Amino acid sequence: MPERKIPEKSFKEIVDSVDVFSFMSVQDLLSHIYNELKKHLPRYSYRSFSSDLGFGETNYLHLICTQKRQLSVRSAQQVVSRLGLHAERRTWFLSLVEHTAGRHTAQRAEGIRKAYKARQRTIDNTLTRDEMEFFGSWYHPVIRELVGRKDFSAEPRWICQRLRPKITLEQARQSIELLLRLGTIELRDDGTYQITDTHIHVPEGVNHLTIHKYHQEMLHLSERSLSEVDASERDLSAVTVLLSKSQVAEVKALLRETRKKILALSEKSEHAEDKQIYQMNMQLFPVTGQGR
Repeated sequence: MPERKIPEKSFKEIVDSVDVFSFMSVQDLLSHIYNELKKHLPRYSYRSFSSDLGFGETNYLHLICTQKRQLSVRSAQQVVSRLGLHAERRTWFLSLVEHTAGRHTAQRAEGIRKAYKARQRTIDNTLTRDEMEFFGSWYHPVIRELVGRKDFSAEPRWICQRLRPKITLEQARQSIELLLRLGTIELRDDGTYQITDTHIHVPEGVNHLTIHKYHQEMLHLSERSLSEVDASERDLSAVTVLLSKSQVAEVKALLRETRKKILALSEKSEHAEDKQIYQMNMQLFPVTGQGR
């Protein structure tokens, strides 16, 4: 019978060739690695994969790859060692597991934060790191909009006094420096600042993580507003509905149109003295499955 085990050298070479940072799910990553191994050895099985990763000849990895089970944080330590993942690749894998297997919201959020920082450390391009940083902290877009106020001051203390929730003086200072590097604001000859027409692009190759981190930051702000912002200044609502796939597409189109109208509205009355910066989040997601 043909050999079903991957030679150690080949196993390492195959795993090393995989771009682990392109996966936001460890299940998808492990499934991809398994398929790559199977290309080199057609008779390679999930039982062999489980054995190679230290779980014996069981169907454990099949359950993981088909998303019928979650990889525990403890088992993940064994998997990264067997796969030979080191440095940021190891941190990335373990952080994703922490995000999906964490028992508490704070632990899951910490997993994404660690993955985000690990990915930033692997990027040589300064611009891309800065673009990631812009979306990685909620207050950068807010401070950029704050620059549009007639009374804006780049003095960190002035900025900190106006942001909710509060940030540190150092965070305010670093944010202004970041916005200047990205070119989204500029310093005029008279010493004042202005917003430019430059748009921030989600970095190619890290877009899923960046978007994930951004929405996580916004959801955290939304949660805090329930207890920290007066009801007269906020509008949080929820509705549970039964929709078909075609209706979901229609709802998404309605949400897009609503966002456009609100953006157009914000551009009116530019000099109104009572203008403040608001964050609006729209979420639509399923809370039932197909029962499979």
